[in-house]
Amino acid sequence: MEFKDHFSKTVSQELIDYVKNVVFEEDRYLFVRREKKVQYGFCSHCRQEYTTNYPHVKGALKHNQQTVCSHCQSLVTVKSAGRGRKNLYNEAYVVWYEKSQINPAAIVAVGLLVGIHFDNYKGELVFGTVTSYLFEPGYSEQRFYASWRDKWTKLKNIRSEIPGTMRYKKLYVSYDKIRDVVKGTPFQYSTWEQYKDIFDREDLVHFFDLAARYGCIEYLTKIGFHSCVKAKIQGDRTYGAINWNGKTLEKVTRLSKADLKQLQKEGIAPEPATLHSYHKFKKAGHPISFAQASWFGIFNFVGKAAELGEPLGPLAKYTLKQVDKQDTSPQSVLLDLRDYWHEARDLGMDLSKDSVKWPNNLRDAHIATTKRMKVKVDAELNAQIAERLPYLDHYSFSKDGLFIRPAASSIELFEEGKILHHCVGQYTERYAKGETNIFVVRRLVAPDIPFYTAEIRDGKVFQCRGHRNRGQTKEVAEFMHNFAAEMLQPKRKRRKIPA
Repeated sequence: MEFKDHFSKTVSQELIDYVKNVVFEEDRYLFVRREKKVQYGFCSHCRQEYTTNYPHVKGALKHNQQTVCSHCQSLVTVKSAGRGRKNLYNEAYVVWYEKSQINPAAIVAVGLLVGIHFDNYKGELVFGTVTSYLFEPGYSEQRFYASWRDKWTKLKNIRSEIPGTMRYKKLYVSYDKIRDVVKGTPFQYSTWEQYKDIFDREDLVHFFDLAARYGCIEYLTKIGFHSCVKAKIQGDRTYGAINWNGKTLEKVTRLSKADLKQLQKEGIAPEPATLHSYHKFKKAGHPISFAQASWFGIFNFVGKAAELGEPLGPLAKYTLKQVDKQDTSPQSVLLDLRDYWHEARDLGMDLSKDSVKWPNNLRDAHIATTKRMKVKVDAELNAQIAERLPYLDHYSFSKDGLFIRPAASSIELFEEGKILHHCVGQYTERYAKGETNIFVVRRLVAPDIPFYTAEIRDGKVFQCRGHRNRGQTKEVAEFMHNFAAEMLQPKRKRRKIPA
C-alpha cells in the first residue's frame, strides 16, 4: 500500500464547512454599493445580496461598520465595494484528522495552510497541504512538502509544524473530529484527550505517534503515569525510567508488583525523575521510599552525586542527615560538600579520615574552611603586594596638603572600599598580580582616613574616585594633574608604572 493511498483525494465538505465557519468565522463581510440612492449589500458568508436601505430611510451602512447580515444573521464588517480588497486576506494552519481510506485500524492527519480572499467578494477558500501524517498500529510516518523544491520528503521522525514552519500562523484543530475519527480504531481509548493542551503539541501528532508505536501509552496514563507520557511527548528527558517497548506493566515501569503497590500506597506522582532516583538507589543497594525518590528527583540528586564520584548509598545517608540538621535541600548539601572538599584539599586536610571527609555539621565545617581559605588567599595577595611596594613607593607624591601613595595591603583596600562605599576591594587580586595599580589619596592632616582612591595604568591616571564613587573635586583634580605631570611624564626619565 502506498502512503498516499491512505488519504482522501478531495477536500471534504465537512472540512470546507469547518474552515469557513470556525477558522474564518470572523472574516465575514457585507460589501455595499449604491444604485440610484439605494444601498445594496452582498454577504460573503451566505452569498446573498439584498437592499440595506431606501431613499426615504436615513442611516445607510458605512465602511468598517459592524452589523448583522439580514439574511444569515452573521456578524459582519461593512466594506465599501468601491475600495480595494487586497488586504482582505487571512491565513491559518489547520490540522485535520480523518480515517485511513484503506486501513480501518489507521488514522491520518493533514497539516493545511488555509487562506481566504475576497477578490470576487464571495470569500474564496484556498487549501495548501503542508504535511501529511499516517498513524497505524506499530507504525507512523510523516511526509513534508518542500514548496521551494516542489517535492515531498519522508521525515525521519514525526514532528509538529506548530513551532516550526507554521509558528506564526494561528492553529486550529477540531477535537470533535478526532473523537469521531478514532472511533472503532485502536486509538479510541488511547487517552488522547488528556494531552491536547500541551504547549506546541496541541495538534496531537506527537501523541498519536507514540500511541501508534507503543501499546503501553493507554494503560500508563490510566494508572497515573501521565507525567512520563507527557515528558515523552514534549521530548523532555525521561531518564530511561520507562521501557516503552515492554510487554507487561512491570517491564514497562521497571517496577515490581510490590513497588507498584507501594507507589499507590504513598500516593506519589510517578515523575520520570522520581522513578529514575528510585531505580538508581535500589540498584545501589540502598532502597528508599517513593517520597524520598520524589524529593531527590526534584533536585537531581543522582546527577549531582555522580559528579562527586561517591557511592550513592553513603552519600544519600549523609545528605539526609545534613538536611535534617540544616533545614536545607539535598542539592544545597551536595554543593556545600563539593566546595568543602575542594577547600579542604587546598588547605592540606586529610580527607582519607571519615571525620574530616564527612563532618558532623557540614555547614559549620564549610564556613571554617572558607575563612581559612580567605586568610590563605589574603596572605598570598599581601605577599605579592609587598613585593611590589618598593618599586611603587617611588611614585609617592605630596603637594598643597594632599599626598598619594600605593595601597599597602589587601586589608587596606578592603577598608578603603568599605569606608568610601566603592568597589576598590574587587581590584585586590589584579593589583597584587601587577595587572593594575591602586593608589590612595590622603590629606596630610589626616593620613589614615580614606579620602580618594586612584587607579593608574599604562602611566596614566585611569580613574580617581571619592565617597560613593564621587568624581574629583577641583582641589583633587588639580592635585592629580600635578601628580601626573611630576611623576608620570617621560621627561622625568622615570619608568611608567607597569600595569
